[in-house]
Amino acid sequence: MSTKLQKSTLVLTTILMAIASLVPISRVLAAENLTLRKGVSFVDDKDSGFPIIADKMEDTTIDSGKPALLFFGASGDLNTNRQAKRLISVYNHFKAKNIKFIVIDVDHSPNAQATELIKKHYKGYIPCQVVIDSTGNSVWSKSGEAAEGEVSKEVEQVTK
Repeated sequence: MSTKLQKSTLVLTTILMAIASLVPISRVLAAENLTLRKGVSFVDDKDSGFPIIADKMEDTTIDSGKPALLFFGASGDLNTNRQAKRLISVYNHFKAKNIKFIVIDVDHSPNAQATELIKKHYKGYIPCQVVIDSTGNSVWSKSGEAAEGEVSKEVEQVTK
């Protein structure tokens, strides 16, 4: 390998390592960039789509050593829509913390892992939120709508 190529490789490697050191590895989240779907209704039951849009929603794996907030909802459900709005607010508050957000439409499970989470944590009422601590244990669960402050308090407990 020529000296010029070796120097170029060394410079590129140094730059890539510097960039990698700026990106916190622990901040990799499942559902990222959570937003409400445009046109979601909070008062009318004629809406048929799932209220949350996000990147990586198919990542439904509970990671060892990392807390998670599971959100179970259904398309076309007013309670899910209202709780989704609160979830987005909680996500925006905690997205820089070491917590994984997992969002599942119970009527349209994206994969076998999501189906297993539904079987294990979903109690049949939507919406449903579950907080998993870093050891993989469920530490809080609430079916139905929950105040944003209540959800935030529970998330705060596992992200300390």
